[in-house]
Amino acid sequence: MTRPGSRLAGLIAAALSVAGVAAAQEPRQADEPGATRPAPRPDDAFEWTRLELRGRALGGVFRETTDGVSRTDVDAENLRLELRWRPARWLRGVLEADAADDPRLKDAFLAVRAGRYEVRAGQFKPPISPVQMASRWDLPSVDRGLLDDVLVEAFGVAGRRAGVQLRWNQRKGPLSATAGVFRASNLRGDRIGDESFDNPAKDWEALKATGRLAYSKKRLELGAAFDVRPVEPVPGEGRRRLWTGAVDATWSRKDGGPRAWAEAYVGRSWQDADAFDGRDATFLAGRAIAGWRFGGREAPSGGLRGSAEPFLSGSLFDPDASVRADLLWELGGGIHLGALGHLRLTLEARRRAGSRNTPLSLGLFAAGTRPDAPGTRLAAQLGAAF
Repeated sequence: MTRPGSRLAGLIAAALSVAGVAAAQEPRQADEPGATRPAPRPDDAFEWTRLELRGRALGGVFRETTDGVSRTDVDAENLRLELRWRPARWLRGVLEADAADDPRLKDAFLAVRAGRYEVRAGQFKPPISPVQMASRWDLPSVDRGLLDDVLVEAFGVAGRRAGVQLRWNQRKGPLSATAGVFRASNLRGDRIGDESFDNPAKDWEALKATGRLAYSKKRLELGAAFDVRPVEPVPGEGRRRLWTGAVDATWSRKDGGPRAWAEAYVGRSWQDADAFDGRDATFLAGRAIAGWRFGGREAPSGGLRGSAEPFLSGSLFDPDASVRADLLWELGGGIHLGALGHLRLTLEARRRAGSRNTPLSLGLFAAGTRPDAPGTRLAAQLGAAF
């Protein structure tokens, strides 16, 4: 049996190896001695072999305490390789796989652009919110928190899936719109997950629709999104469709200074206190992440200086607006340290608690755990990327 100490040592060694490869592959600046400037490429040039390989490793030590019972885990969360193909300005493709724990395919899509429009087909994230669409590497926190569990695992609103999407950008303007149809998942009472709707080619009712309208101006982005998904709480008793609406605001900077994400959701769900009564509930939810990054600006010799970013995060989820004492909440905070654009270390403390009427049908609680039992998690997460 492998001890947690040896697993952590292996994870650190893997991260440092990835960082070493990244540093070795850091390109020279065009004005450095010996550097060569690439020949200009015509806009319509097509190069089949224009490929880029990227990768990242994320993992750490996690200590969780729930209802007075503690446990410590060492977990390699991500071991990803991503291949990007860009043979022309109007065509690109992405293939990404994760070898941590259970190896699986993450992203696999082709995108074709024509003027202000882009069509994407394959497996990717639906456009429901900036936090859900962002890479975990780009967020200061260890993960996306409570609402990620709700939107992905419980409701099937977010999370990668097969689909086709159309995106439009306003010419020289701040507006953009994205909409698509995707394979539905995770919405049956017998909890068979993605097999619930496993053949959308023969069953058009197995498709969900998601879209988002965004306004971007310098560092600020405002958005509004919708999702309509099929559900079948009791297998064989018919499906119905439930909706979710969301608004969001994002303030971002590439260099130092403040960053923030805020989102609010309202929608319908069958996963209430009486999940199989045939009636749906209205849920409310919100999430915020905010940090202030010190450093991180580009160094004269290329690359990025080291950075430190204290951050706070919080989530609220009300499964049924008509029921009292069912609120689920989460608060967290910590510090995110980065170096050279390729290394990160995040130290975070997070507390989550429910209420006595929080529905067990959400599937967010371990067997035998009371919904109102508070839980605390301490995390030290290390990452490297190239």
